[in-house]
Amino acid sequence: MIYLIFAILFSASLALALRISETFSDNRYGILVGNYVTCLVVAFVLLPDKNIFAAGSRTAVLTGIVNGFLFTGNLVLMQKCIRENGAVLSSAFAKLGIVIPVTASILFLGEIPTLFQLVGIVLVIVAIWVINSEGDRGCGRRRRMGSAGLLLVLFVVSGMADGMSKVTERIGERRFDALFLFYTFLTALVLTVVLAFLEQQRPRRKIGKMDFLSGVAVGFPNYFSTSLLLASVSRLPAYIVYPSFSVGTILVVSFVSVLVIGDPISRRQIGGCGIILVALALLNL
Repeated sequence: MIYLIFAILFSASLALALRISETFSDNRYGILVGNYVTCLVVAFVLLPDKNIFAAGSRTAVLTGIVNGFLFTGNLVLMQKCIRENGAVLSSAFAKLGIVIPVTASILFLGEIPTLFQLVGIVLVIVAIWVINSEGDRGCGRRRRMGSAGLLLVLFVVSGMADGMSKVTERIGERRFDALFLFYTFLTALVLTVVLAFLEQQRPRRKIGKMDFLSGVAVGFPNYFSTSLLLASVSRLPAYIVYPSFSVGTILVVSFVSVLVIGDPISRRQIGGCGIILVALALLNL
């Protein structure tokens, strides 16, 4: 459970770092390049023997590459969905992707929740929808409704990206977890550099020093939230880890945003946070 708690804290730190970085940088790809460079360096430093071609590591390498593609694909889809459907609806569908690894673990891995935990999972889904259901200000009905097909693809890709930690835990060897993370971030970095290069062809979209440094600040919590999530699914059932990780992050970010940064919070969001607390209690009975 301690791994899951720290995974939530680092994930919340990641979200808050991204929130604060908006003050210093508006180049998203610049931030992401700095982020993945940092993650890759940390991943290499933490490799036990610094051997990126270790014997018997083929599964870790392949799953890491697939995870890197899912990371980047999720990002691209999220950006496109936000343009066509608005940030609120897109964020809700991305977060609800946890349904995929949770359902898969129940159906195929024999991780059966109790009745209380099942109610907790349902409350997690309700809480995510409640918190994200207020609608984007200034966003027309057409943009809020958007493309149902694109939202469905985002839901699936986001769920697959979340579920790769559990896949790796089941088919890989724990001694290659650090290598799995190395190839995840290497693949994501290469793909993001390509996207950043294409973005720089547009006027006024060059990557500056502050863009990269903001990404460095984001990279540390990103690496440790990912690695600790992997450690969590190695020790706890997916139906506890994924819902708790998702809504726990929302809860911590909400509290810090209100109490420290001074962001406003609506009654609907307060109600959603209350549902989250009940859900977390039921999940961990």
